Amino acid sequence: MKFCCRILLAAVAAFVFNAPLAAQEIALKGGVAISRFESTGPVQFDGSFVSTAFGGHARFHFGRIAIQPELQMVSRGASASGSTTDDKMRLDYMEVPVMIVVPVAIGSFEPYVFGGPMLSLETRCRLTLERDDLKTTLDCDDGSIENSFDRTVIDYGASAGLGVSHRIGSGRILLEGRYTWGLRDIYDGIDESIEVRNRSAVISIGYAIQADGM
Repeated sequence: MKFCCRILLAAVAAFVFNAPLAAQEIALKGGVAISRFESTGPVQFDGSFVSTAFGGHARFHFGRIAIQPELQMVSRGASASGSTTDDKMRLDYMEVPVMIVVPVAIGSFEPYVFGGPMLSLETRCRLTLERDDLKTTLDCDDGSIENSFDRTVIDYGASAGLGVSHRIGSGRILLEGRYTWGLRDIYDGIDESIEVRNRSAVISIGYAIQADGM
């Protein structure tokens, strides 16, 4: 199952890489991600985690709407703090969202709303343990770590958000905010009472080039 999902994700990512050849717009963007776990059962990580996200999109217009496949590298996770401890669990994902975009032109500005499904592949997981100002970073799958947990490699869910673009030169500068709901229980341990799902918000800025400006 994991192998098939990786093949599917690689195929979609290959499409995203080749999409700019026929797209009306391509863009690069990056920003700040704030994430947490929505969990049940004895999961220690119940705080938020701040990280980064970067990637790009290709946009195809169909009348008044557009289809926008994307490729992103985004870090999600959560934190657990105590009086003398500050632990963080960071999961790095390669993510492929496919958004439906509805833009509205207002002079040189173009507000838009978007939403659609996403598929993610975990590429790395790290746990940072801080004890009395001493930090240690370990692989999440290190057997000596007590408060880590086994995870599924593949996550899927939905994203939705708002954005606005403004023409500058031959392209457009972008400002976006989005929220992503992970719909899959990524906990893969033996305790059947535990469920863990990703939740994240991303604020990003980017630059888009129109096809006629390339």
